Amino acid sequence: MDMRAEVWSPLQNSAVWLGAWLHGHEPADELIDALTELGGYPEAYGSAAFSDILARLRAATDALLGQGPGEPVLRLVLSGPGEPPALPAGSTSAAAASASPAGAIVVRTADPSVHLVLVPHAGPNYTQWQLIEETQPLPAPAWLSPGEADALLAQATEESARIIEGLDYVKKDLPNPRLTVGTLSDFYDTPGLPDATPPRAAKLFARADRVAAIIETVTDRLQDHSLDPQLLRLWRHIRQARMAGVAYAVADFGR
Repeated sequence: MDMRAEVWSPLQNSAVWLGAWLHGHEPADELIDALTELGGYPEAYGSAAFSDILARLRAATDALLGQGPGEPVLRLVLSGPGEPPALPAGSTSAAAASASPAGAIVVRTADPSVHLVLVPHAGPNYTQWQLIEETQPLPAPAWLSPGEADALLAQATEESARIIEGLDYVKKDLPNPRLTVGTLSDFYDTPGLPDATPPRAAKLFARADRVAAIIETVTDRLQDHSLDPQLLRLWRHIRQARMAGVAYAVADFGR
């Protein structure tokens, strides 16, 4: 199992950059640079050009932008073991998101019955973005606030830490586990976030990155899976934190 694919989400930052671009906080060239650094040069899945995808997104969301606080124009959809993507069951978008370990970005349009779903497919030095028009009703998202998501993640982390301490677990095989966790946290944050990202969202992402780095340090760097029941239960909270942070940031861009 690729632990990093389960706990890290470059699509989180891609979604924030895309939201910042849609709301006019970042130019298209900065968006392209960020997407390239996150997953390689962006291309369109199929015969279209990536610029055509951006034009389609711009046209579909133009009437929604500038309306003030409310439902964000886009949101992040992540899934994991036992938790399918929050997309219509049996749909093309659900199948594509299930086939991609990265997840999906759901974009609202001026037509409430139509959503655009972006699914990235990673290549060696590029990412192909598949654009799917979804007309089936979408499952209702959790819509956790940053505070709620942060509290759930903090509580789960504390509970797992107590269990680990109760097992008298010592990271004896890694010279400096704290340094390793810090280095991985820095890696997860590359290439950073748009300047307009609200501090509450950035703080939530940072906590999710740190918890992800702890999991990777113990399971991949130490190759210790005896603590999997305590650590893997955090996956869902990490995903919820990332999705809540994206929704909050993109909603804030529209204020």
